[in-house]
Amino acid sequence: MPAGRPPTPTERKRRTGNPGHRPLPEPAIVTLVAFAEIPPVPATLGDLGTAIWERLWTAGQAWLSPTTDLDVMTRLCEAHDEREAIRDEIFRTGYLVLGSMGQQRANPLLSHLRALESQMTKWESLCGFTPTDRARLGMAEVKVKSKLEEMLDRRQRRTGAT
Repeated sequence: MPAGRPPTPTERKRRTGNPGHRPLPEPAIVTLVAFAEIPPVPATLGDLGTAIWERLWTAGQAWLSPTTDLDVMTRLCEAHDEREAIRDEIFRTGYLVLGSMGQQRANPLLSHLRALESQMTKWESLCGFTPTDRARLGMAEVKVKSKLEEMLDRRQRRTGAT
């Protein structure tokens, strides 16, 4: 993977007025065949992991592949279950615990939680669940309507409806 700052998403360049004045690509119109139903929930998932599984497969139906993305999605949903268990244990034992010499110290689970969350963010990124990653995959370009465009749309709907 090349080092350096990641590329600025095209939608952000358009929103800021393309400060570099470089030619921007036309929004890609891609038609993908969405899969008919989400893959079966793996037996390794708990309640939260199952809910996340259904939500993410539904949200990513246009770009996820049940054939190639199954393993990373399984790991991501298992990580949600693990994160929930770690957070429950931190809540139970507290942010501060006694160290080996009786001193107060940060709960060691906090570092495990942060490492897990970092890995989860990477898996989410790989699966295209951020605007930047969807744009990089060619799946989305977010375009926010300006107030003028909204007004023109309302006017056209009113005149077209009569």
